[in-house]
Amino acid sequence: METKKIILKLRTERGMSQDELANKVMVTRQAASRWENGDTVPNTDTLRLLSKEFDVSINTLLGEPR
Repeated sequence: METKKIILKLRTERGMSQDELANKVMVTRQAASRWENGDTVPNTDTLRLLSKEFDVSINTLLGEPR
């Protein structure tokens, strides 16, 4: 699965808006939207924050098995 689909899936499973996710990982809502549209991929520091927020490995976020 692609990173954009994984982030969208994890966010929606937790009932979070893009704005809520963006606030939790200290980015703009537009950045979160670009990830989910596949325009960009989160940088390393943001991947760490997303990993902690969603309680998954960075590899999982990147679409690789643990």
